[in-house]
Amino acid sequence: MHLSGQLSDWSINDLLQIMQVTQKTGSLDIDGDRQGRVHFRDGAVTGAELSGAKGSYIGTERGAVADIIYVLSSLTSGTFSVGPADGPDTQGWSVEEIMADVEALQSLEGEVIDAGLFEASGVRLVKDIQEPLVIEPQDWPLLVALVQPFTFGYLETRMGRGAAVRIFHTLHRLGVAEAMVGDEDSDWLERLAEEIAPESERPAWFEHLPEDIRKAAEEAEAAAAGAVEEDAEEIETPKRDASAPLKGVSAPPSTTLTDGVYDEIRRLRSKVAEN
Repeated sequence: MHLSGQLSDWSINDLLQIMQVTQKTGSLDIDGDRQGRVHFRDGAVTGAELSGAKGSYIGTERGAVADIIYVLSSLTSGTFSVGPADGPDTQGWSVEEIMADVEALQSLEGEVIDAGLFEASGVRLVKDIQEPLVIEPQDWPLLVALVQPFTFGYLETRMGRGAAVRIFHTLHRLGVAEAMVGDEDSDWLERLAEEIAPESERPAWFEHLPEDIRKAAEEAEAAAAGAVEEDAEEIETPKRDASAPLKGVSAPPSTTLTDGVYDEIRRLRSKVAEN
């Protein structure tokens, strides 16, 4: 069958119906702002192709074929022609089945346009929701497609370490994050989750203090915590041998101590000296 003409005279739906009614085997070529091809076998749609500046897209599954025909159906100018079949030799789907999928996509497009999202300069997810969301498994891949793989270092640079840890911990808690395959350090999410609740809030330098000074500081903290009670027992601090030299505090050459840290160390050392 030889069939060719202008898209301004025939819609894509009309052309598909003609191929089905005549039970033809062939490939329908579309040439307009976009180029495409729809394959038929005995009037059934067996596949479709779409070409553009970014390459070619070949559809062999029903959903992919409907996506291509959905794009081609928006063309109102250009040419079409039917040539020999060079598509999949399969049973295919009826035009009604494919067009039902296309019409569903067109309906969704209308809702997106009405919401003002179609031509917006940018779209972002809302920060606050009013009710819990339930995401169906078939919907989840759509959200995943929006997010490219990222690293903890990337988020730390952009948002700070605290925010990055909270984000990773939330993703880990929800069970929606995984280390990429091939990463030798695959347990990093678990370790980051553990960092959320450190065992001690004291700075690292505190552990390097001499034992007598560190113990005095711990007992001073306990005394401060019980200061609200008038009858609190007096905290006894260990007596230091007056003949023993006062131990100093050392730190690696690379360590930088602020004035506040120096003041705290001097206060602790004075407390021990007084006793």
